[in-house]
Amino acid sequence: MRKVALLLIFTLSSAFSVAKEDKEGYETCILEHVSLAENGTSANLMTNACHRLYIDNFMLSDKDEAYFQCLLDYLPDTKYLRTAMQVKSTCNSRHRSLFN
Repeated sequence: MRKVALLLIFTLSSAFSVAKEDKEGYETCILEHVSLAENGTSANLMTNACHRLYIDNFMLSDKDEAYFQCLLDYLPDTKYLRTAMQVKSTCNSRHRSLFN
């Protein structure tokens, strides 16, 4: 039982050391992507993507990381709500689909 507890503590501490808040990376993300937004929905989605990638990244899967990066790559150019939602849906199906 003691070995299991020690292994659990080691695993959790290792996970916490991997997921670190990167405030500078977050700010750079905002400046590079969100500042270009012409649509409020796009700005909100990209702000959330920056937050998930650089601040709240604990247990972020590779699929989630690719999804958030997809949003950052394609949302800055959207001008309309409908287009922003299409980009979000496409990034989701491309990177988070159960069939990928």
